[in-house]
Amino acid sequence: MEAAQDLGRNLTDRRFKWVYMKELAVANKENIDMMTLQEEIIAEVTARSTHLDDIPDVRMVAISLGYTFVELDNGIMGVCFTPRSNSGSCAHYSGAGALSEKPVLELCLLMRARHPLERSVGVAAVNALSHTIMAQDPDQYRFSEKDFLDLLPFHSHGSNKVGMVGHIGPFMSFLKKRADFLVVVDDNPDLKTGIMETGPVITRDVGALKDADIVIITGSSAAVGGFDAALDAAESARFIGVVGPSAGWLPQPAFRRGVHAVAATKITDLSKARHTILEGGGTPQFIDYGRKYTLVNESGGQ
Repeated sequence: MEAAQDLGRNLTDRRFKWVYMKELAVANKENIDMMTLQEEIIAEVTARSTHLDDIPDVRMVAISLGYTFVELDNGIMGVCFTPRSNSGSCAHYSGAGALSEKPVLELCLLMRARHPLERSVGVAAVNALSHTIMAQDPDQYRFSEKDFLDLLPFHSHGSNKVGMVGHIGPFMSFLKKRADFLVVVDDNPDLKTGIMETGPVITRDVGALKDADIVIITGSSAAVGGFDAALDAAESARFIGVVGPSAGWLPQPAFRRGVHAVAATKITDLSKARHTILEGGGTPQFIDYGRKYTLVNESGGQ
C-alpha cells in the first residue's frame, strides 16, 4: 500500500498514473472490511480494467435534470440518477466544462466524492467501464432469464414484509398485492412521511428496514448515499436486491455484502438515449433504448 502511494506522489506520465491506480485498487481490495461500497466498487472496476485490451476514452459527459451519463468512445454509455442540487444559483457545478477531458478511471474516483453531482458522474463512469468489462467477459457475467420482480421470494405462509430504499413507483402495484407490510425509506421532500394513499409507509429512518423480509435498494443510492446503512439495517432480510439504471456497476462488491441480485439497464441506442436524457427525460423515457438485465449472486461475489 505504501509503495503504491509513493509511486502516486511522483507521477508525471498519464500511463503510469493508471499503474498507480491499479496498484492502489489491489491494495484496497485487501482491506475490504474497512471500505464503503463505493470504495470497493471503484477498486473492483479499476482492478478488473487491467484485463481490458484498451481503456476507452471519454467521449462525452452530461449532467442533466433527471439523469447523468458518461459516454465512452467504444460506444458504451453509463447512466446514473442526478441527485437534487441546491446551488442557489444558475451554476450547479463549478467544474463544468472539464469533465469530458478526464480519463474514465479518473472519473470513476468521483463515485466517492462529497459533491452529489460529482458522485453521479462517478457512478455513470463506473457503469460505463463496468459494461465494457462485462462485454469482454460474458461467461462470467451471465444475465438471468428471470425478471427482477420474479426473483423476490414471497412465501405463501409466513411473513412477507418488504422494505424499499428509494420510492420506485412502477413496483408499487406488484408489491402491494404480495407484501404484508411495505415501508419506503426516502428523503425526497415531495414524499411526506406517514402512510400514503397508495399504501406504503414513507419514512426517512433507514432503521425501519430491520424487520423487513425482502429489501429492495435503488441503484441511485450509490449516488445519493445510504447503501451501506441500508445493508446494515436489513439484518432480518432473506433477500436483498438492487435495481435501477444506476446499478450498472460490477456486482461482486454488492454480492460480497450479502446482496442476492443486481438488476440494471445497458444502453443499446446511444443516440436516442443521449437526446432523451439531455432533454430532461428519465427512466420512463429512455428505458426503451436499453436492455434490462439481472445478475444473480451464485458464487458469493468472487
